[in-house]
Amino acid sequence: MKKRVISLMLAGFMTIGMLTGCGNGNASEGSGSSVSDTGDSQEESVSSQESQTEDSRGEDSQESEAADNGETVTVTWCLPLAIDKPADFDLVMEDLNQKIKDKINVELNLEIITQGEFNDKMKLKSTAQEEYDLVFTSNWLNSFDENMSRDAFLPVTDLVEQYGQDILETIPDWLMDVARVDGELYAVPNQQITARQIGVVVLKEYADKYNLDMDSMTSVRDLEAFMDEIVANDPTMFAIDMRVEAILEEKYENLVSGYIYADKETGEVYTLAEVMDEQKKVDNEWYQKGYIRQDIATVTDNSADVKANRYVISCSSYKPGWDAEYTQRQGADYISIPVEGAFVGATSGIETMTAVNVNSKHPAEAIKLLNLVYSDKEIYNELLYGLEGVHYNKVSEGHVEVPADTKYTLNGNGWRFGNQFNAWYTPGQEDGLWEATDKLNKEAQVSTLRGFTFDQSGVQAELAQLAAVFAEYKNGQYTTNDIDGWLAEYKDKLEKAGINTVKEEVQRQIEAWKTSK
Repeated sequence: MKKRVISLMLAGFMTIGMLTGCGNGNASEGSGSSVSDTGDSQEESVSSQESQTEDSRGEDSQESEAADNGETVTVTWCLPLAIDKPADFDLVMEDLNQKIKDKINVELNLEIITQGEFNDKMKLKSTAQEEYDLVFTSNWLNSFDENMSRDAFLPVTDLVEQYGQDILETIPDWLMDVARVDGELYAVPNQQITARQIGVVVLKEYADKYNLDMDSMTSVRDLEAFMDEIVANDPTMFAIDMRVEAILEEKYENLVSGYIYADKETGEVYTLAEVMDEQKKVDNEWYQKGYIRQDIATVTDNSADVKANRYVISCSSYKPGWDAEYTQRQGADYISIPVEGAFVGATSGIETMTAVNVNSKHPAEAIKLLNLVYSDKEIYNELLYGLEGVHYNKVSEGHVEVPADTKYTLNGNGWRFGNQFNAWYTPGQEDGLWEATDKLNKEAQVSTLRGFTFDQSGVQAELAQLAAVFAEYKNGQYTTNDIDGWLAEYKDKLEKAGINTVKEEVQRQIEAWKTSK
């Protein structure tokens, strides 16, 4: 089996887009200005692993035939949660499994693993060749590329075509492509917000107070007159929490962890040193004007100030319903404004996927179950919210409330499995939210490099050196009194660290990728 290695160095950049897409992350998320946030022997080894995989498929086939003859198969699904397993987990699983069994003659063994332990535990399971079936994978947790490099996932193209028709009808081809390796499908992307669009949420009190013009906004720079009012009249407030580099993202797509970018229109490749001037100069200008908190160089965690609603504006990744969710979470009224067009990057969607373990004894049943969770609202929502009248209350069609003392809920974790667009709405979420999100995904501009992933293995030394320089100069653009001199010094350090070598390797791989298409 041919292998594609996906760059681990994409993780930092992509995680920000995902967390924002998955409920906007938490109050302390951040990036940008705010601190919130080959040889013959290898080929022989691959050949041997392929042979073992084929043998395993033969056994899997026999197991699946047994299920077709009436045997109920148990599918084990390994899922990370930021919380511990809910108290009434077994009660919900008992009821849920009766329904799943009636529909597809399969039972679910949902193995909940805390997020902090997930990487290590899944590596141990893979090394021990455990026979679990489904597993969460991404570019930031249980790395898809690492699993692919050791042949840990089963190719599922044929299985999805046979047993996953609901999945195929829902997921657009461009999204499914992120999980393809040499034309073969190795995972199923979860359906949630995928496109990235820069936007802002603004405290409504101040938007009304200073008559913020929301209709004509096309860039974050259009906020400057509004922020002048904040600085002049509200000294206890911070004008803006910059969680993304919005000026840079207007024109460029991040390809390699903040070091290498591509023009969104042409796909031409640039280094950070070549494209950062405008962003860094705006950062410096905004700091000098007081828009950025003056202790930005020393603050390591601004979550308390976020929670206290001390930021009038938060600039991050926009999504439909963002204002309602922010209002619900923060306890104050917010409005949201999309600033730029939506964009689907080269590897957007890799942040949340579900794969089949190469050692699975029930791959067909695993895909059947995934297809059911992906398409059946009753099953998906019981998995998400638990039992009606016990763990949640239905207030109207498609709308539920979850009591604070509930003994079961995975609410807030729906993006980790299946199709989030099937979720019932909770207070703070507006009708039509999922349809609007799906529309945003489908209408977004798609990267000219969609499907390209960077193999970092040949430039790891340079990337390590760049990481050190990156850390050394982080946030320095704000407080410097000589932004031109600071930029010249930073660029020199980046070039000495090997940023041009990384750019050349990216360009070489892009040309090879284009030739192979």
